[in-house]
Amino acid sequence: MFVSMTVIEDELARFVQNYADDRGSLLELLRFLGKHPYTRFSRAAIILALKKQGILVDRGLKYLIANGVVSTETENKIQLYSLKTSDDVGNWALALVALDWRQWQSVLRNVVYAE
Repeated sequence: MFVSMTVIEDELARFVQNYADDRGSLLELLRFLGKHPYTRFSRAAIILALKKQGILVDRGLKYLIANGVVSTETENKIQLYSLKTSDDVGNWALALVALDWRQWQSVLRNVVYAE
């Protein structure tokens, strides 16, 4: 399924502007999960991969789970997180990895101007 970059940029800006804690961390988390859409990660693995404080990762994961972007499951008493890829939100999240530097700047400008 082809999704235009303009649609992705607009949808991402709209989604991220509702997230107040640390937008940069949320974007990094989305991009990380989009690069590995069929992999399940523990909280510790995500923190190490992103080199972020646990609280920022926790807030981002909580927000993404509440908004239906990330799914969770427990295996051997360990909570695992993965990007939902079966719906529209998952499709545009997957397309995030295709954004180049200019497009990321456009998304960030849209988020800043929307406030």
